[in-house]
Amino acid sequence: AMEPGEYEALSARAYGSSAAAIELLQAMRTHKIRQPELVVKHGGRLINTSQRKLGSELWTVMEQVFLAAVEIGADDWRDYCIKQLSKKFPSSVRVERLKGVNQESLEQWGQAKKTYEKILADKPEDTATRKRLIAMLKQRGQVVQAIEAINQYLETFSTDGDVWHELAELYIEAGSLQRAVFCFEELIVANPRSMYHILSYAELLYSVGDFELSRKYYSLAAYLDGSSLRALWGLFAVNMALTEKDKTNANAKISQLRQFTIDRLKLAYGGVGAHGKLAVEMLTSG
Repeated sequence: AMEPGEYEALSARAYGSSAAAIELLQAMRTHKIRQPELVVKHGGRLINTSQRKLGSELWTVMEQVFLAAVEIGADDWRDYCIKQLSKKFPSSVRVERLKGVNQESLEQWGQAKKTYEKILADKPEDTATRKRLIAMLKQRGQVVQAIEAINQYLETFSTDGDVWHELAELYIEAGSLQRAVFCFEELIVANPRSMYHILSYAELLYSVGDFELSRKYYSLAAYLDGSSLRALWGLFAVNMALTEKDKTNANAKISQLRQFTIDRLKLAYGGVGAHGKLAVEMLTSG
């Protein structure tokens, strides 16, 4: 991981130095930082003026600039990069896939599909190409077909966490929350200490009315990170829902947990200005 302020300092240095610009583009690839305007600006300058300094990295930067250009609609750079890459690597599967991306950007959906299907006919295990076909369905708003394609993909590549997450998001978009719950169960099995997965799972359980299980996962999140406001507010909300559900049967455990949550939230909001005071008032008014 980069140190705080390291990326910003590198971005600033990149304007006056080719070496810093090369380092910046490397950092963006390594840490998956998406700032396509910066990639086109610095990558384009390096391609124009510093190809010798780039050395063998020229083609990696060319691909990086191409993908950024597609994203922001920088058509001149898109066309230039794909032409150069195709000339340099005429039989590369990776470049064939980039041609498909280029066809997508031109909304040549039928051509892009043919390009990807041709790659898969030779390399059925090529997950990146399968993901492009799924992405194409999503781009065109074909949610039902995208869900179907992802389910087929997961029959073969069942441990792909990114795709399980994508499927969960599509189910949420389609209003199928119970199915999204199942996706997050798979994600938690693969990564049981991920705060994001635990909290998302707890929130979905709350949304489908499974308050008891939701409370357990909010409690786990609060245990893993006692300062997580998302976990504490979730725990506060689910405790209120459980109390409301069973007014006649006062549960000492729920009352104790509710008090613990309120104390933690008061501590978190103590001395943080007007919005903190408002949050504390809201907690004590219940």
